Amino acid sequence: MADSENSRTLPANTRLNILSYTTDFLTRTKDRGVNGSAADPALVKWLEWHEAHREFVRRCHLQQHLETQLVEAVGFPSIKIDVPGKPNPAHMQSEAEIEYWLKGDDLAEARDRAKEALSAQVRRWHAADNVIGYTRAQEAESVAADRELALAAELWEMPAQSIEGAIAKLHGVLTLGIASRDCDEFPWRSLRSLMKDLLEMQQAV
Repeated sequence: MADSENSRTLPANTRLNILSYTTDFLTRTKDRGVNGSAADPALVKWLEWHEAHREFVRRCHLQQHLETQLVEAVGFPSIKIDVPGKPNPAHMQSEAEIEYWLKGDDLAEARDRAKEALSAQVRRWHAADNVIGYTRAQEAESVAADRELALAAELWEMPAQSIEGAIAKLHGVLTLGIASRDCDEFPWRSLRSLMKDLLEMQQAV
């Protein structure tokens, strides 16, 4: 008979619901060692990957928050300048762009002014960044992303030795495979359906 804690009504076949349910299921399975599944290397690796995934998400949200703070404080490291022949000002983020749009000897003074304005804005950006810590957060996010993806690759290469291990591997694929919450494009809806099948099989054990 199925363990009473696993005998729950499965959620609707949406990415958010199925992944949330499966995360809870796998965590409880490892904590209790259901049917010896705690010894499954795939489940152990999933737990390591899942913590890395949570860390990456946390750092991603942090760097997005700090970027917003930085932009609100000083604006992006770019300038707007009038370009002959263009109806609206153009955004410039580099001296190369300034050189491209402001060609010719007759625009030499305009180029110099634009370069100085851009240089001043970049200095303001870096000064504020040193205080707010956006670049440091961005670098930490990159490190966390690399670790998460490396652990995911290890998880997917690891043979599952239980239904729980197979569920863990599929959970990683569904978590990282699509960006939209309820994407129904092939093969994502089919993979969510497969996840429900595996969860129902485990409940019947």
